[in-house]
Amino acid sequence: MEDQSIILFFIALILLSSDCSTLDTISANQEIKDGEATLVSEGEMFELGFFSPGKLKNRYLGIWYKKISYGTVVWVANRETPIADRSGMLKLTRQGNLVILSGGNTKVWSSDSTLSVRSNIPFVAMAVQLLDTGNLVAWNNNKMIWQSFDYPGDTFLPGIKLGKDLVTGLERSMTSWKSPDDPSIGEYTNILNTNGYPQVLRFQGEVLKGRLGPWNGLGFSGYPIEKENQIYFSEFVTKEKEIYHTYALKGSVVQRVVLTWDGKTLLLQWIERIKDWIVYANALIDTCDRFPLCGPYAICSINKYPPCTCMHGFEPRNPEAWEASDWVSGCKRTKPLHCGNGDGDGFLKIAGVKVPDTRHTTITV
Repeated sequence: MEDQSIILFFIALILLSSDCSTLDTISANQEIKDGEATLVSEGEMFELGFFSPGKLKNRYLGIWYKKISYGTVVWVANRETPIADRSGMLKLTRQGNLVILSGGNTKVWSSDSTLSVRSNIPFVAMAVQLLDTGNLVAWNNNKMIWQSFDYPGDTFLPGIKLGKDLVTGLERSMTSWKSPDDPSIGEYTNILNTNGYPQVLRFQGEVLKGRLGPWNGLGFSGYPIEKENQIYFSEFVTKEKEIYHTYALKGSVVQRVVLTWDGKTLLLQWIERIKDWIVYANALIDTCDRFPLCGPYAICSINKYPPCTCMHGFEPRNPEAWEASDWVSGCKRTKPLHCGNGDGDGFLKIAGVKVPDTRHTTITV
């Protein structure tokens, strides 16, 4: 009788331990049901589950910080297809496809990562895992077949590649929320434009609102470069098969880049002492970042007012508009261009400026 009691005690202890433990992985045909379970990364930095943002009752599948700033969302799966109740369920199929179901098995979202039956790739050890980087990864026999980092939303986490896969055509960009409580796709987009020499562009709808300029080897030419940056490392990669920008943190500091619902691009840093995020940097540096404030052949200076002046050898194209502080028409040459044998026009060196729009340039990779 005593031996049976000891056995029952250990069985209960094992069951209690398994209930209290957290999982970072589910296998094929396993489920994460709304209100019943979540995935927690190994170091407990991130958690995946169903949530309702702000005052909304709609339910979304998302990833948020767990160890710090609990509930700060960094990724949402079903941004455009919310669930009206708590019937949501995340499931990994045997073919490697992540699906969100609601109600009577109605599909509301899919990762579209299904392996082709004709691909001759065996469905072995199919699983989905939440990593400590905040990346949700689908594996087939230890080979990655899908990751959430390929589909960022309003948050640019360390390790995400913003840019374009030149083989598949996949573009990774930042898209704002519609409002602080609505994660559906909003007005603003940050993209790494690969037409011409690559540069980061900021759009409001179809309207170009700003540029960070092209990469100059140390950073983007329109953004202050910190020579002794001890916090993060930025990298710009141009290859035959892909072009992207990414960054990595050097120490235990926690940072994230967020495109807010009203169009601000903020680099936020977690301060443990005050248990809050501070704005480490703002991509909108000054008045001259507004595109295209001064128009063609003009220079914008943050140290002058009005900020717009024509380059040497140019004059306002529309003098009346310039007098009214409307500089967008830009400047024109004061006299026709004349290229001779050393006695005509040439090139003028201008230092300390952001390189002009490079979308119509030609480069060789």
